[in-house]
Amino acid sequence: MIINQQVWRSLGYAGLLPFIIAAIMSLAGWSLPWFNPEFAFVSYSAIILSFLAGTLWGRALFLYAANLANLLILSNLYALLAWLALMLQQTMVALVILAFGYFSLLGVEKNFQNLPVNDEYQQMRTVLTSIALLTHFLMFIALVIGG
Repeated sequence: MIINQQVWRSLGYAGLLPFIIAAIMSLAGWSLPWFNPEFAFVSYSAIILSFLAGTLWGRALFLYAANLANLLILSNLYALLAWLALMLQQTMVALVILAFGYFSLLGVEKNFQNLPVNDEYQQMRTVLTSIALLTHFLMFIALVIGG
C-alpha cells in the first residue's frame, strides 16, 4: 500500500514538470527548432485534463447513486473541452479554457463527496491543480509580454 502511494504521489508531482519547463521556456523566450513551448504546454494540458476527466469516469462507475449519469456526462464534456482548446489554435484562449477546466473539475470532485478517493489523494489533487493553474497564468503572462 505504501509503495502504491509513493508511486501515485511521485507520478502526480512529476506530471507538473512539462508545465513548469514549458512555462519557464516561454517566459525566458527560449524555444528549439523542434520544440515550441507554447504548443507543448497547451497540448500537454489538454492531454492531462482529458486524463483527469477519464479518472472521474472510472471513479463514477463505482458509485451507485442518482448522480452517476451526471458524472459520466461531465467526464465526457471535460474531455471535449480539452479537445476544443487544442483545436482552436489560439493559445491564449486555450489557456483560459483549460484553466477553467482544471478549476471546475476539481470543484466537481470536491462536490461529489462520495467519490472513492482518500483524503491524501484529494489534498494532492488540490496542490497539483493549484500549481497547474499557476503555470497556466505564467504562460498567459509570457504570451502577453512576449507577443
